[in-house]
Amino acid sequence: MKTGYRLLLVDRDGVLVSEFQLTEHALAQPEAFVAALQESIESVEEAEQ
Repeated sequence: MKTGYRLLLVDRDGVLVSEFQLTEHALAQPEAFVAALQESIESVEEAEQ
């Protein structure tokens, strides 16, 4: 198992939407991680409307 952190994104009903593995490599590129996270959140918001 990789060391690091896992970030789980769930919707308001508690349904898993996305999962991100935060390793040293991912944390070394915060812009790419933030962009992927924003895209995932925006897709959830659009689906809920």
